[in-house]
Amino acid sequence: MSSKERQRTRGEIACAECRSPGHRTDRIHIVPCSTCVKRGCSMLCPNGTMPPGKGSRFVGVAEEYLRQKAAKLEERMRSLEDALAILQVNTSTQPHPLLTKIWTTEEADSGSSVDAPSTSAHSLINSLGSLHLDGNPQTHAACFFGPSGGSEPTMTTQSDPDTSSPSTETHEIEVDYLDPQISNLDRVFPFTPSGIPKKHFKHFLEMMKSYLPGMQRAISLCETFLQSLSWVFPIVSRQHIIGHLIPLIYRTEIHSLEPPHYGPHDLALLFSTLALGALVDPTLPPYNAEARHYQRVARAALCLQSVFTERSMATIKSLHLMSMYYGMSGIESNTELCYSCLNLAGQAALQVHKDPSRWGFKGREAYEHRSYFWALFSQSLWQSLATGRPPVIMPAVVDCKIPSDFEEATYRLGEIPTPFGNWNSYYTMECLAPVVEATQAVRPPNYQTILELDRKIREFSIPVSANSTQPDSVPIEMVAFVLTSYRDLTLMFLHRGFFAQAMGEFPSDPLRSPVGRSFMVAYQCASALVTLTISQFKLQPVICSRMWRIWSHAFSAAVIVGTVAIRRLGIKLDPDPLEHLEKACSLYYEAAQTCSRAKRALVSFERWYLSVTRAHYHASEANFTSASSKSDRREDGSPSTHQP
Repeated sequence: MSSKERQRTRGEIACAECRSPGHRTDRIHIVPCSTCVKRGCSMLCPNGTMPPGKGSRFVGVAEEYLRQKAAKLEERMRSLEDALAILQVNTSTQPHPLLTKIWTTEEADSGSSVDAPSTSAHSLINSLGSLHLDGNPQTHAACFFGPSGGSEPTMTTQSDPDTSSPSTETHEIEVDYLDPQISNLDRVFPFTPSGIPKKHFKHFLEMMKSYLPGMQRAISLCETFLQSLSWVFPIVSRQHIIGHLIPLIYRTEIHSLEPPHYGPHDLALLFSTLALGALVDPTLPPYNAEARHYQRVARAALCLQSVFTERSMATIKSLHLMSMYYGMSGIESNTELCYSCLNLAGQAALQVHKDPSRWGFKGREAYEHRSYFWALFSQSLWQSLATGRPPVIMPAVVDCKIPSDFEEATYRLGEIPTPFGNWNSYYTMECLAPVVEATQAVRPPNYQTILELDRKIREFSIPVSANSTQPDSVPIEMVAFVLTSYRDLTLMFLHRGFFAQAMGEFPSDPLRSPVGRSFMVAYQCASALVTLTISQFKLQPVICSRMWRIWSHAFSAAVIVGTVAIRRLGIKLDPDPLEHLEKACSLYYEAAQTCSRAKRALVSFERWYLSVTRAHYHASEANFTSASSKSDRREDGSPSTHQP
């Protein structure tokens, strides 16, 4: 900056526009000066001037002129930064000093700069994640979100009044119909009140059983749960819940003189199953009151006996089912309970869940222990990827064998057929667990390790879903959807952090980044997931709208597609990001009619799409203005006298 420009900036002399021919200054040297404010060109003061030429003395022309000039300078700056970064990578492992400085507008004008945090510190902060505070001075509630959990918190921390979930915690605003003793147990969940002797358990159990539906209705709800969810969440078996638990509980209801042969957590397991069955019952509305009723009694039954000191398999499974209920309840504030209950189930499993052979279990009992543990382990890993938080069960502490093919063929008879078998357990151990370790580590592995994991995931074979003619079989479309999306989901979560790194370091062309492969893999997987979700929702709208994890994963994919669409990169991508974003917007708009999670996410989609349309509008307007200005000039470059 020249000395004259500095004097203008300090207001010591008149601005450049006021000193131009044909203009007068008021001699009051302030910035912006009153003359420029009156003429509507305060954005030019003190060193800018109106462009020459006919019709240039209008604010709109000056604004467009400056916008185009700033865009050209910014594009040139980005190109030079990209070139410098590429050269630096070939010569050193450290970033170039010019690329580690933060420039603000005022500092850019004065030529000064502020050093940014060092690369190692910046990487450490990114790997640690972030902390969200709810802003309430009374509660100061805080939620931690890891570096790979950016999409899930986006939906759960929105506070727009127009995006409230379709249902609320009805039991908090309605008259409490439960017995006060049962209601008190529900309120203290997951703790057990002191002073309840075990000799009173029978009295409490009888009160809770009075809230059970008829036996046929209970069987119907359990069958609905098994057919809709157990094929992908094998938590309880048909033989145990319908063949053993329901007859046991309902029989003791008839023969009240017999002592009960079940505990409070067994009753909690039945109520939790009924709650989920009601949630996915296609004959009931989403987020219905019947499901909330069963969930409340399940919480009370679980709190009658301590989940911390008197745990069993029924305790773990009840907590797992409650986690699923909170995820599917339609109340976004329950997301924390979903995460906490699954973690609590994992903690309980680590205490009692060594390989069953160590405790002398054999046959079906050993198979059900092993099968369930790997289902719990898999779900905890998927939730870790979605939320960015470390799983409670780490691979190094797993001491449970994977069920053999013989066990799967023998003990799955009479159960809902599953398309996975023990394949899901092997995939969890070989692919999913290493991805979680790599993405959740405080010090992430080198990029070569990420590429090796990518290769391993692609080489892991996926079973082909066979057509089934059984009347209670899972819809073939859902089986194909889950199997097809497994690999894309895993690869998307693996590369998502490096996708963001490539976008940040090379905003105009992320493919030139040293981690440019991750940009392309993440975008292709995200696009495929959006397409798969659209197709599946058309085939199975009811069950899809009630499986909340589908919308969490689809939202994660849409974030990637939307980011690429908003940036308007100078590279051609297949499929087109703008077209995919439009399809995702249409999908979520349609699903928002029945799915609270889709409705919550729709706010973000509307903002993204508005940003994209504005950017494309300004780009087309700039191109039109540029073309018009060229047509208004003669061949010799002088202004044209032609009037439009």
